[in-house]
Amino acid sequence: MRALRELSGLKVLRPVVVALAALGATVGAQAALFGDDEARKAILDMRQQRTQDQDVLNAKLTTLSGQIDQLRRSLLEMNAQLEQLRGEMASQRGQNEVLSRDVSEVQRRQKDLQQGIDDRVSKLEPQSVSLDGKTFQADPEEKRQFEEALAQLRQADFAGGLAALNTFLKRYPSTGYKESALYWLGNAYYGQRDYKQSITVFRSLLSAAPQHARAPEALLSIANCHTELKETKSARKALDDLIKNYPDSEAALVARERLASASAKPKG
Repeated sequence: MRALRELSGLKVLRPVVVALAALGATVGAQAALFGDDEARKAILDMRQQRTQDQDVLNAKLTTLSGQIDQLRRSLLEMNAQLEQLRGEMASQRGQNEVLSRDVSEVQRRQKDLQQGIDDRVSKLEPQSVSLDGKTFQADPEEKRQFEEALAQLRQADFAGGLAALNTFLKRYPSTGYKESALYWLGNAYYGQRDYKQSITVFRSLLSAAPQHARAPEALLSIANCHTELKETKSARKALDDLIKNYPDSEAALVARERLASASAKPKG
């Protein structure tokens, strides 16, 4: 009986079990179906997100590519500008070299011109001259004329030197060469054997500058002129004056020798 009751209980429960099984199957199917949709949706969302990310990345790449292209164009333009600048600089260097040569040439010409002007001015400016113990200023032309006259006398051209010195003294009456010019003028007359005129010129030198370096020689020359004129007393007096006034000069030594020689000669 118990077994029958249990069997009967099982029969009663079978529909319930079947119903529950069916319900469980339905719920499982629904659960499985719900899980697949969520996964699919998640996949779709992921794909969509990846697509969006790819689009964003592509947009960034496109923008970056554009920027790179722009940068390349800018670099090309800069290179072109640099090449142009190099060309302009090379041209400028060439112009600078030409200009530098032109400036150097102008400076050289200016220097030559200035030198020429300085040379001309120096020929006109007074020059310092030291002659026969005397220092003075003389014009270049004045100096040249005196030296030319002196050169003629040194070549024994007494006539030429005489004329040149007379012309010189007339042209430059206040010249610093005056005393020296008178000395050489007296020698020129002596060379021409015009002893009287020679004495006159030497006397004018002694009167104008008795302390001149040539004064002792001028007095000795006066004695010589008197000797040539056979004026023995005048010659002796000139020698005595020379020894008295210029005792330490070389001319005075010559005068003493001559006087001693004259005294040693027998009077006849």
